[in-house]
Amino acid sequence: MIHLEHDYQGIDYSVNVKSMNPDPTDLSGVFVGSYLQSLTKNLALGFETVSQRSMPGMSEMTTSYVLKYTGTNRDWIATAQLHGAAIQATYWQKFGEKVDMAADLQMIVMPGRRDAFATVGAKWDLRMATFRAQFDTTGKVAAILEHRYAPALSFLVSGEIDHFKVSIPMAFVINGLF
Repeated sequence: MIHLEHDYQGIDYSVNVKSMNPDPTDLSGVFVGSYLQSLTKNLALGFETVSQRSMPGMSEMTTSYVLKYTGTNRDWIATAQLHGAAIQATYWQKFGEKVDMAADLQMIVMPGRRDAFATVGAKWDLRMATFRAQFDTTGKVAAILEHRYAPALSFLVSGEIDHFKVSIPMAFVINGLF
């Protein structure tokens, strides 16, 4: 697996190019290019193009368009992305030094098909721990608690409940350098 990426930040724009598993002999791989231009202090517009070549003569290219609006104090961000028949809207807000919340809405609108999927999540930073929780419209509720004992030692507890499938996977992990 090879992943190459380069970012360039201008005064009022940013450019990003990526390449995943490029093969120079037959020019196959996944290539991504994106551009984001600030129109005002708070509003930016951009696009992203993805080109995928699995083998010579077989290629697929898609382009999506994005709008980003940032609050004056940089404490909230709203985005909208149009990708063919799919629309995605996100909202993130910081509620002080220790609490962030976010929401994501994805919709597919095509003749004969209309789907929507929403997720809401929050993150609380405590003195020696971080708690993250989220729920979505498919009935999944997930949470992660990470407690840091030292810079190189932490304890992680995570769980997810899928209310529609009635499955409850749990995980306990101790991370550290010994």
